[in-house]
Amino acid sequence: MEAKRTKVKAFTPRSDESHVDWQRPLLTPFSSASFHSVATVACLVLLLFTAASLAAAETPRRGGTLRLWFAQDWRSLDPAIGWDDNSVPLQKLLFRGLLDFDASGTRLVPDQASDWNISPDGKTYTFHLKPGVRFAHGREVEAEDYVFSFERILDPKTGSAGASYFMDIAGAKEFAEGKATHVTGLRAPDPRTVVIELATPVFTFRYVLTMMFASALPREVVRQYGNDFQYHMIGSGPYQVTEWRRDVRIRFGRNPHYAGTDGWVDAVEIQFGGDDSLRVMMVERGEIDRTQADAVSALRFGRDSRLRSWLHPVSPVKTGYLFLNTEVKPFDDRRVRQAMNHAVDKRRLMKLAGGVAVVADGIVPPSMPWTNPGRPGYEYSPDKARALLREAGYPDGFKTALWVFRPIDQRMAEGMQQDLRAVGIEVQLNSISRSAFEVKARSRAGKVACGVYGWSQDYPDPSNFLDVLFNGDRISDQDCNNLAFYNNPEVNRRLAVAGDCLDSVERLRFYREIESLVMQDAPWVPLYHEQYPIICHPRLHGDVPDPAYLWRYENMWLAE
Repeated sequence: MEAKRTKVKAFTPRSDESHVDWQRPLLTPFSSASFHSVATVACLVLLLFTAASLAAAETPRRGGTLRLWFAQDWRSLDPAIGWDDNSVPLQKLLFRGLLDFDASGTRLVPDQASDWNISPDGKTYTFHLKPGVRFAHGREVEAEDYVFSFERILDPKTGSAGASYFMDIAGAKEFAEGKATHVTGLRAPDPRTVVIELATPVFTFRYVLTMMFASALPREVVRQYGNDFQYHMIGSGPYQVTEWRRDVRIRFGRNPHYAGTDGWVDAVEIQFGGDDSLRVMMVERGEIDRTQADAVSALRFGRDSRLRSWLHPVSPVKTGYLFLNTEVKPFDDRRVRQAMNHAVDKRRLMKLAGGVAVVADGIVPPSMPWTNPGRPGYEYSPDKARALLREAGYPDGFKTALWVFRPIDQRMAEGMQQDLRAVGIEVQLNSISRSAFEVKARSRAGKVACGVYGWSQDYPDPSNFLDVLFNGDRISDQDCNNLAFYNNPEVNRRLAVAGDCLDSVERLRFYREIESLVMQDAPWVPLYHEQYPIICHPRLHGDVPDPAYLWRYENMWLAE
């Protein structure tokens, strides 16, 4: 007999299923530590929320071209591959999935699903697709497209960093290991019905279905182009790629078959190159519509009454960190990793960053929001660092290479280089492009000893940091999210227990204990929680930070 299911039009987690604090809005204005004057911050916060309120009250207009300028091109906008802070909002222009978050970023709503339900045992998800939803080449989206797209994520040949998110589906492991030709837990009983069966109930799987990894792709197009799909991308979002000159510019035009109400501008055009100060100047001259500012420009705009309303400062749910590869000597020794934590003067690094970040003392960012009173910490103490190195058999220190790809991380790395030299550790800095960095650091064969990277939340739950980044059972040889290749069986066991727990108090206790265990093992040196100073031209409207995706370009519009 089939189990009775409860139909869900717009799912809101019950308080007994997820700690209510984890469901609050997740983007907040800059802290006062970023500016010299508390009064300045108060004005900025007031202006930010006033601007957001006015934007909501105004009637958006269609038309025009949204012009942006980024430092560098992306590895890929294929939703199976690219998923950094810049790529995801652009993928949202092109692709859509079954579920989405509402404007608050805290409540799940159907996207391409007309309705959905979860079986009482929490293992079976059933979705019915909206009729008439079409890809940019004209074909209607079908349930088989979702089955194909999810299996593509799980196929090791794809090299997707999202594979670990889908391993909870029944038969996913066997498929990924080549023991099965299809995933038994993925079914399309008819063109408009998608059924997903999990091996065990996992509360956060519903959040996974909001990620860009879970986008529907036209299966015949992907099969035709294979790995070159990224140059022939067809999705079911409001836009399509009309031009892409690598490292020069990319242009998005309307999807003629899109029936949704979002997508206000006629086109989005992005160019690449230059530095932050140049891009800020281009916004001032009206040549582009928005950009992320450097620290000096942010202070200038914050102090200038004429320009203050152009500044939109936000804090994403993000932690920047120095990962220490636990499979590479000498970082296979916990004492060496703990020494690294004691050797780095993080407060001095924040000054080098120019005031656009605050010190991170743990893994899960407080803007989740999150507190862990029992979490162990590492004070800045060169003496303790030297003592731990002697105990580990490195009385004279050692040599290592540290990899970076962003200017802010380069400045911090230069500061760490000085700190580590003071305890006998000689560091060679290697700066490469983001795409090259991610390929190398996420590969087991890359043997990257240490490097600076960052993680932004995919969904509002601490498991998105602790399970995704530290679960040894999820380590893969390529495109691995666990850049430290950290594998502690006790942590893995506790993560499994926490993942199955629906009691809010118990979940909180489990994840606090897990974070404490990981901090003791020190596979990371947590460095900073970054803060983004965004400069917007007054003609741009709808530039309200999105808690789930940072930005929603499809909701932005231009005044005449």
